[in-house]
Amino acid sequence: MYNNHGQLRKLSASELFIYFIAGLIFNAFGNGVTVATNMGSAPWTASAANLANVTGISISVFLLIYGVIAAIITCILQKSIDWPHIFGNLLFLIVFSSVIGIVATQLSSLGHLPIIWRTIIDCIGIIFVAMGVSITQRLQFILHPMDDLTNLTRFMFFKGNAAISQTFNFSFPMIISLVVWLASGEIVALNIGTLFSFFFQGLFVGYADHIIFSHLDHKLTHIGAA
Repeated sequence: MYNNHGQLRKLSASELFIYFIAGLIFNAFGNGVTVATNMGSAPWTASAANLANVTGISISVFLLIYGVIAAIITCILQKSIDWPHIFGNLLFLIVFSSVIGIVATQLSSLGHLPIIWRTIIDCIGIIFVAMGVSITQRLQFILHPMDDLTNLTRFMFFKGNAAISQTFNFSFPMIISLVVWLASGEIVALNIGTLFSFFFQGLFVGYADHIIFSHLDHKLTHIGAA
């Protein structure tokens, strides 16, 4: 929805496309940067990497499984099945993963920078991810299934608080990584960037709601307090 001084209207097709592409670019660029710097992946990616490390199964398989589970939980919470929305989100998951790979490859030289610069750039990348998530969550068009679930729980259970909702969401992959570490004695993909994402990504999503394309309004505010 587009909020023009309190007057809400639906976005036009061209506006929806432009904002969606902007959100995708922010998100893919940020994730590509975090992969390229190798200073810590987002918690869900890190947990998938740890499961892949101990099982020998591709990380992409676990990320796809996460996406499917998130889509199922979203349907349960909404007590309805919106097949076009579900398939759109799963398509987003597949395309999005490919775009991240391309960006990470193009920015691979970042991995050769001194650790202090890689840490700073990694944190900036996570902020870009938060911006992209904020945009696509407000559009509620097609987005990553996990972001869709986080957005729903944000307004259903956490009174619109993005920081609490995101941290709650991220607590599950952190527990998965911890269990893998306790069971195998090995842990990968966890670094400063992962902790920064865990504690601060939701906070930056909330800030971006009011700073980046601030006229975009959430569609889900009717579920709970904004």
